[in-house]
Amino acid sequence: MKKYFLHDGSEQQGPFDIEDLKTKNITRDTSIWYEGLSDWTTADNVDELKILFNKTTPPPFVAKPTVPPSIQQTSSQQTITSNHPTEKKSKSNRIVYIIIGLIIIIGGGLIIANRNSSNGGSYGTGSTYQEKVMTVEETERSQPATFLKADGNYNENFWGDKLKVHGIIKNTATVASFKDAVVRITYYSKTNTDLGSKDYTIYENFPPHSEVKFELKIENYRNVNSIGWTVLDAVAN
Repeated sequence: MKKYFLHDGSEQQGPFDIEDLKTKNITRDTSIWYEGLSDWTTADNVDELKILFNKTTPPPFVAKPTVPPSIQQTSSQQTITSNHPTEKKSKSNRIVYIIIGLIIIIGGGLIIANRNSSNGGSYGTGSTYQEKVMTVEETERSQPATFLKADGNYNENFWGDKLKVHGIIKNTATVASFKDAVVRITYYSKTNTDLGSKDYTIYENFPPHSEVKFELKIENYRNVNSIGWTVLDAVAN
């Protein structure tokens, strides 16, 4: 029986037979090798393994809105004509009430606006600005990954078993400061397949509109052609 080996980017697992692989939740991009291959490949290139992840699922269920029944006009309503004098009087009264209500609403709005204008001359503008600044800061503090961006380059050591990352984290926030950024390093094959990832914490402060340099020494693995990194999270100061 054919035996298979798996690799998650950091360690090798196996051997497994095809029954064992059914419990491993492998995907199309899982790195796999068996005797007879000259190099590692991915599971979607092995015909006998395609049954493990070619599973069909039903489309998501979307509830259809219930259409309310149409309102039927009663026979008593149908017998009343627009020429009836009582109906004309009722309509005229409603129009008068509507006009009076609109006048009261508009007048009340103008009075309130005038009061706010006269009372807010000394401190109203400052209070509104402070509320806006607080709203911006709260929004930025709650979304560190949106405002912290990682960039830089990397190189191998002499033996090729280590990588040195020379990175920069930019904080594009307007007012929010962060610290202890969590950076995820992801390894890719020459076919741009994700071979695995590892998270590192950069214990630095990141003020708004700043760029902070950092360095990491990380493991290098077989079949790794390139790496990338991104900021996952940080602590708001």
